[in-house]
Amino acid sequence: QSLDEFKKLKNSDGRFKEWLSRDVQGLLSLYEAAHMAFNGEDILDEALSFATKSLKSIGLPTQEKISPSFQKQIDFALRLPAWKCPSRSLARHSIDNFYSEDSALNQNLLTFAKLDFNMVQSFHQQELRELSK
Repeated sequence: QSLDEFKKLKNSDGRFKEWLSRDVQGLLSLYEAAHMAFNGEDILDEALSFATKSLKSIGLPTQEKISPSFQKQIDFALRLPAWKCPSRSLARHSIDNFYSEDSALNQNLLTFAKLDFNMVQSFHQQELRELSK
């Protein structure tokens, strides 16, 4: 069962392993995945609680520093998890607010992502014009 994978993230006393709170990218992924829980999937409820608490502590003086753009991504996810956003809106928001400010990212890939978004948006606008006629 797929929930068994989450059990591997717990230690013998039933708590999530401490190293998880130091893997910020993994923690954000765990946070987003835990939002997909169905009723009765207690381990995902626990994962959500653990990930939320850990993500909120990131950036505090006692924690290691992360890039400002990644901190923005975490803050945004805590306010509005990805599953609550239409994927195209989330993509555009991420391009403009997170990835454009990260100098470590490949600028050619960022340019391609912007072009792809604009082309798809143009296609949808054209379809909407056709349908509204």
